[in-house]
This record gives sequence, C-alpha cells and structure tokens, in this order.
Amino acid sequence: MRSMKVAGFNGVGVDGLAAAAEVTSGAFYSNFANKESMLEAVVEAGVGEPFLSATESGTDAERRKQLKSFLANYLTLAHVEAPEDGCVMPALSADVARAGEAAQQAYERKIGALAARIAELLDGTRADRERRAWSIVALLVGAVSVSRAMPDPAAQKKVLAAAKRTVDGLVSPVQ
Repeated sequence: MRSMKVAGFNGVGVDGLAAAAEVTSGAFYSNFANKESMLEAVVEAGVGEPFLSATESGTDAERRKQLKSFLANYLTLAHVEAPEDGCVMPALSADVARAGEAAQQAYERKIGALAARIAELLDGTRADRERRAWSIVALLVGAVSVSRAMPDPAAQKKVLAAAKRTVDGLVSPVQ
C-alpha cells in the first residue's frame, strides 16, 4: 500500500506491488484477480483508518478527543511530506475515479462511513452535522492533495493553515 500512496495506483505495476508486499507476482494473483481488485482492497483497508477504528467505541468525550487529534495530525506538513505513511484518500482518489465500479463503490462506502462517523461527533441537527462532516472530509483530502502538488513549503503551510482554520470552524461553529 505504501508504494501506491507514493506513486499512485497507475505508477506501480503488479511486480512492484508484489515486491513491496514481499511476495511473488504469482502469489499476488493468488490473492487478487487483477491489479484493480488490489485497489479495491486497499480502499477497503485504508480509507478512514485508523480514525474509524479508533472512534468505534469509547465515551463521547473520548471520541471527540480522537476527532480533534485526527484533524490536527491530518493537516500537517509532516502528513503532506510523507504520503507513504499517510492517508490513502489524497494519494488515490484520482485513481479511484478512473477505476472500475467495484473500487468506486468501496471508496464511496468507506468515505461515507468516515463522514458519518465525523457527523456523529459534531453538535447540531442531523442535516447540519452531515453537511459539516462532508465539508471536513473534502477540506482534508483537498488541502493535502493541493499541498502535495506545490513545491514551496511556505505555500503548503498557508494551504494547511487555511484548511485547519476552516475545519476548526466546522467542528465548533460559533453560534
């Protein structure tokens, strides 16, 4: 999965994926019908994680604390500079958009679960929480994607700071 996060789905061949997993190409095909089924598996395993697992249980206060920690860590230069260790969404969203229906459905299901979990942890009406949660998800993925495409760390920091300020306002809107 790390090599896909760095080079993108189309930037890594089956041999590269197999080597990264320390298996042969034959072993790869014994687990996946084709390269695209691997993308579907990566989406299933990676989108929303580890946040979804970390907030599956616990008190509301503990889960909100996890949300704030997740958001603070996501919108950092460290995340931008280390795609291999970061979230799969900024790295693979464009690839999923060009993939087949199975990978797209897995992505929609998992990103929907992420937005739903964030919405659970916000205050307000259900419709307002859902709107804000989707805005947060879009800001996170977009800010990291845009920042990664920029060579200037100062410009990257501006994008991340602007996104963080907006996300903070969506998490705790002024009444």
